[in-house]
Amino acid sequence: MHKRKRGCLSGCLLRIVLLLGVLAMLFVGACVLGFVRNDPETGAPSLSFESIGIEDGMLPEIDLTALNLNALSGMLEDLPLDGWPYHVAREGMTVKTLRTMAGEAVFVCCDGYTLLLGGGSNGPLLCGQLLLCGAGSLSAVIAPDVSDDQAGGLGLAVSMTRPGYLLYPDSQTKGKAYNSMISAAQKGGKTQLIVPQQGLSFALGRARVTVIGPAFRNHTDERDDGLSVRIDYGATSVLVMGRITQAGERELRSSGAPLDADVLICAQGGSDEATGTDFAAAVSPKAALLTGKSPANPVIVRLQRAGAQVYTAKEHGVMTVYSDGSSIRVVP
Repeated sequence: MHKRKRGCLSGCLLRIVLLLGVLAMLFVGACVLGFVRNDPETGAPSLSFESIGIEDGMLPEIDLTALNLNALSGMLEDLPLDGWPYHVAREGMTVKTLRTMAGEAVFVCCDGYTLLLGGGSNGPLLCGQLLLCGAGSLSAVIAPDVSDDQAGGLGLAVSMTRPGYLLYPDSQTKGKAYNSMISAAQKGGKTQLIVPQQGLSFALGRARVTVIGPAFRNHTDERDDGLSVRIDYGATSVLVMGRITQAGERELRSSGAPLDADVLICAQGGSDEATGTDFAAAVSPKAALLTGKSPANPVIVRLQRAGAQVYTAKEHGVMTVYSDGSSIRVVP
């Protein structure tokens, strides 16, 4: 586990990032205007100035349609793994924390099936990073929380990627980000909207995604109404916590939700309001990722005492977990 090398390699990568950033902005604009559509078999994007027709989606059961990574990831796959923060493995599972202005966003790819959890507050920044990951399309989107700082980027992301499914909490407060996200999902006519119950699960490639929380609804603190998700891939597992407090964590433990996991992506970016001592012990992760700008030192101490190697966005930026189904590897 070491930081990315600097110097010649970083200079080269910076030029590539700048070029791809410009291309990403153009691509996002074309998607929003309706000039880009994806091949139904390969997911590869193509430019069209004809009207785009999208068939209505059916939901006999939760079974996500395969959407392969587009050609962009193929352009990037020969770059050194440790030197390219947006590298996505074509086989196995990749879980990647993305950079956002506020809030959290996590991109998941399992054998070519793709999932986005959260949207942060900046749509263009989020969509640009999705394209750098090679994800012009998404199989599904999960909005763990629908507040403006946690889901502000999802309206644009849903418009661009046209996911098959959108899972979101039935929030008591429906602000600008919520309305934008729902409107974008309804506009295309392809995205199925789902308010999941605890225990709902679906296949993402060979992975199994399970909504483990909330255990209850209509909390006094609305953050505890948010969705928390477990991803199992072979013998490995990742827990992605919603915007939950220690009170919500106690409810999850009492409900019997499966919490033990190899990797924990902490609630609220590592705020001291979450990731309590008992919760950290219940998860007992090998690695913990803190995405906030200033994670709390007590949280870091709790995780270390629970046996976790702690990684922070403040120190490492984009952080990635790779799994082959039997072991995990974290590349900060």
